[in-house]
Amino acid sequence: MIGGVLEHLERAARQLSPFLVSVVLATVTALPFHIPGYGQVAANAALISVFYWSVHRRDLFPAYAAFGLGLWQDVLVGAPIGMNALLLLFVSGIVAVQRTFFVDKSFAVIWWCFSLVALATSTASWAVASALNATFLDPVPALFQAALTVAAFPFAAWFLAQVQHMLLRLNVQ
Repeated sequence: MIGGVLEHLERAARQLSPFLVSVVLATVTALPFHIPGYGQVAANAALISVFYWSVHRRDLFPAYAAFGLGLWQDVLVGAPIGMNALLLLFVSGIVAVQRTFFVDKSFAVIWWCFSLVALATSTASWAVASALNATFLDPVPALFQAALTVAAFPFAAWFLAQVQHMLLRLNVQ
């Protein structure tokens, strides 16, 4: 009886691993470093995680995980509640629809597609922030954030791939 419960808890913990790793990455990138303007241009680790898991293990990172991660990011960075949640949910959905395109594609193609997604989400965030402030905000920080997110993608994807391989070795289904 106890062995069955422990086995069930272990399986649940393994299946939650992609979400928990994504929460940690989003939290680390939202930490307050004492660098002027860092918060405006920090790489969007939540976007990287949602894109990566939506391409490679959609079964372990469903749409509601992307939504929850977005809400967590909204709380961390002080964005309007729901803004990042909706953006990440949208990205999750788009990648899910196009998932067959990504099968057997090179990393360069996936990176290129991610760069388009990063630019689109940064632009959307900038547009929403401009509309909410009823003024035309400077778009340079949003573009710089997109560039940093694209530059961080290979490193974060490597880390997330290591997590994925660990889950496969542990036989997560």
